[in-house]
Amino acid sequence: MTDTVRQPTCAGCPHDLHFGDAISKKQFGVMMHCGEHFCTGSKRARRFKRGDPKLKVPAWCPKRKTPCELRVYALKSSRDLQMHHLLSDNPDDPLYISEHRYALASSAKTELTPQEFWKCCQNEPYTSLLEINMPLYSVLEIDDGLAPAFFYIAMDGIKIAPYFNAEKARANRMEETV
Repeated sequence: MTDTVRQPTCAGCPHDLHFGDAISKKQFGVMMHCGEHFCTGSKRARRFKRGDPKLKVPAWCPKRKTPCELRVYALKSSRDLQMHHLLSDNPDDPLYISEHRYALASSAKTELTPQEFWKCCQNEPYTSLLEINMPLYSVLEIDDGLAPAFFYIAMDGIKIAPYFNAEKARANRMEETV
């Protein structure tokens, strides 16, 4: 299990383009030359400058959301809470999360990126960082537009939930308050 939030990169992004043609040509609204690195995520391609990060996603990335979206997924009924306790060896372990038992409980915005939030959680309680209600055994999603991160609210603190499928959880509806 990981204990850090993955820093997103441009590798694998469909908009990441390393121009390698020997002949320069105009493409995506700009003149491209051999060996240049571009982002084609907006109407016009944007060339990576010498000072832009080589591994991390640059601050100007068109996919980046500022502020980040914050979503809380809670167990959708008291029956699902009971099943969570009965079917898991350790309810505080995020590996036992079952998305079909969760539903979107609330959403908000936050200025914290997933990496900043996790770093702050190492020094102070997560409840002081966010002004949103997070019930026990809920899952917190921070979506910066690049790589959403999921955090599991357990009895003994907050943990990274690397395998949570938000799409499945968003398809569910809350049945009753837990």
